[in-house]
Amino acid sequence: MQSKDQFLGTPSQSHAALLVEQREANEKLLLAVLQAQEDAEDAHSGRIVAEDESDVLRAKAAELLAAAELRERSLGIIGHDLREPLNAMLVAAQLLGQEPLSAQAAWLAKRIIHSGRRIEHMIDQLANFTRAPLGGGLKLDLALCDLAEICRNVVEELQLGSGTKVRLTATGGLEGRWDPDQLTTLLSNLIGNATAHALPGTTVLVDARAEASGVAVEVRNKRVAIAAGQLFSAFAGGAERSEEMAHLGLGLYTSREIALAHGGTLAVESSAEGTTFSLHLPRLSPG
Repeated sequence: MQSKDQFLGTPSQSHAALLVEQREANEKLLLAVLQAQEDAEDAHSGRIVAEDESDVLRAKAAELLAAAELRERSLGIIGHDLREPLNAMLVAAQLLGQEPLSAQAAWLAKRIIHSGRRIEHMIDQLANFTRAPLGGGLKLDLALCDLAEICRNVVEELQLGSGTKVRLTATGGLEGRWDPDQLTTLLSNLIGNATAHALPGTTVLVDARAEASGVAVEVRNKRVAIAAGQLFSAFAGGAERSEEMAHLGLGLYTSREIALAHGGTLAVESSAEGTTFSLHLPRLSPG
């Protein structure tokens, strides 16, 4: 028959088992404390990183705001300084137009006045552009107008200062409800770029035509092929871009924004055969 001590184990054995259990419990508690401390440290580090990132974002926002304010002030000064000689030019052209002139001289005086008014409008547009976020859309002053007439005025104006020939064709009814000043700016950018960069001795082709869905204008020239991927980005340029490409960004970006504001599209294709800008507009633009 077994004794009671033999059934329960000796006192020394029971004491040893209790010490093992206590040691294991202490180890688990220590691990839990260490894990909690690590979690607290991670949370604290996360807060520090978040605060640092917030500080960086706030500093960047303040930097962008300061740059935008400086840009607006600078362009305001430039616009003001440009208006004085521009007004003097317009007054001189108007006085010249009052004198007895040959038909050619009278036509030139009229073109000077027309171009001067266009410069005034562009200065106003530039000021409005700097006050609005890029991509924020353009305000349109819609009116019934004739796209063929707009094209003719732009071509006449540009040929005065360019040695490149421009051939305009207009097919079908080209009337619609658009902003004539904005379309003049758009077409001046496209045709002006085409005449400035056409190969010597070539002719720029401007084809305006009626379509079932609206109207279209294509501007083609012979030139060295250009990379069209980022051509419509605002202020396009950079060390990897050619000097020609560095000067295209804002004008072509603005042109596409004008097309989009009218509910239309503006695209470009370029190859060794030449470059074509294609404008498509609905006759009744939204607004």
